[in-house]
Amino acid sequence: MSQENTIIDTNSKGGSMADFVFDESLIEWTVPKADWLRIHDKHFDGIGTSAFVFDAQNRVLLVQRAAHDSMPNLWEAPGGAVDAGDVSILHGCARELREEVGLVTRRMKRLVTEGKGGEKWSVFTNRTGTKIICGFGFEVEVEEGAQVVLDENEHQAWVWAGEEEVREERMRDGKGIALTGMMMRSKLLEAFRLRREAGESV
Repeated sequence: MSQENTIIDTNSKGGSMADFVFDESLIEWTVPKADWLRIHDKHFDGIGTSAFVFDAQNRVLLVQRAAHDSMPNLWEAPGGAVDAGDVSILHGCARELREEVGLVTRRMKRLVTEGKGGEKWSVFTNRTGTKIICGFGFEVEVEEGAQVVLDENEHQAWVWAGEEEVREERMRDGKGIALTGMMMRSKLLEAFRLRREAGESV
């Protein structure tokens, strides 16, 4: 079993958050974004994260983007930009998860890429195409019993979706869950594959 480490999380607004642990495989992302870019000699304009949260039925949390935002009404995993004030990239992921859906991170479990053997990061542009962003995905375990509470400025609905529902972009009741793009779809399906490989799926 991989060693885990405890990290104290504070957000860029000055408030404190609960401690969380992280798997030793994620040590690379325990530094601020500026340090990560310098260490890896990368010149991206920003770093973003996605948090893949699963429930006891092996369903992943998806949120629907607000109708007034970019990519309106499409579905994605919670996430967003890592801020300069975030203690580390993992902290940024935990902060965005709490801000977007009200869930408190307890464990950063593993990196989620776009597929087996792929790069650790994804690359995409901002909505205007003027900035190049580096994106990381992490499977995250959250505080038990917590309820999803959306930031309505960013998202308008949420669901727990199974692997086939993600693959088909449609819930069992026929409701469509069109995703933000192939990058998100690939990471979601890879998150399911990694859980299956680790014997964690039900």
